[in-house]
Amino acid sequence: MKITVRAIIALFLVLTAISAEASAAEKITVGLKDVVNTVEQSYRALSTLTADFFQRSTIARENREMRADGQMFLKAATDGDPIKFRFDYFRPTTQEIVSNGRTLWMYLPESRKVLLSDVSFVFEPSRFNPDRDRASNFLQGLGRISKDFLITAPSQAQDIEGNYILELTPRRATATIEKLFIAVRRDAVLLYVQNNRDISRLFNDPLRQDLAFPVLSTTVVDHQQNTTIMEFSNIRANTIMSDQLFEFVIPAGVDVVRPSPP
Repeated sequence: MKITVRAIIALFLVLTAISAEASAAEKITVGLKDVVNTVEQSYRALSTLTADFFQRSTIARENREMRADGQMFLKAATDGDPIKFRFDYFRPTTQEIVSNGRTLWMYLPESRKVLLSDVSFVFEPSRFNPDRDRASNFLQGLGRISKDFLITAPSQAQDIEGNYILELTPRRATATIEKLFIAVRRDAVLLYVQNNRDISRLFNDPLRQDLAFPVLSTTVVDHQQNTTIMEFSNIRANTIMSDQLFEFVIPAGVDVVRPSPP
């Protein structure tokens, strides 16, 4: 086949046009507010969530690290029902943390103990006003981080894969958090911005359920500089989930311990 100068020029023009389109797509302007809105609005739109997690905790004074992994389940609060959640730890030891939003059970099979706590004052919808009260925990607070924290983009605002990093400082001093860092999935933020900031588009792709929960990881730093990192994977969003998953039947022969209220 004879290649002419005209053919080469035509090919060059096509490639230039493709390159220009790609560059335009890459130049989507993403602001700090877009990243925050992606986290808050997607969390508020969730009805249920299942995810695998990897947890890494570091004790600064002892220079010691502890690792664990497992699976979490979440059922969002409604007008009449509190948030429900379950954390099943597989390694290094098995344990179950289960709550129906009113009672919390922490089962430690190796110790043959169940810690049983009343958490209705924390999660009960009739007692918690999101416009007035400060969220007291990670599960309750993702949908309102802009109310509870001062949010900035750290000097390294993106990780090596381009995911966005948020640095959060509590607006009011807390006993457990000095800083909180959230890694937010880049694809979810770009899709949110590209689609006129319509969060519903993040829930329409059954092959990308990870977009519906764009939080890749959270890092909590306490006042002693101890850190706890939670990384999330294998996201499944808005699936049918029975309330029985959030009830716990205390096994026979297990000691029940009721911790003193804070």
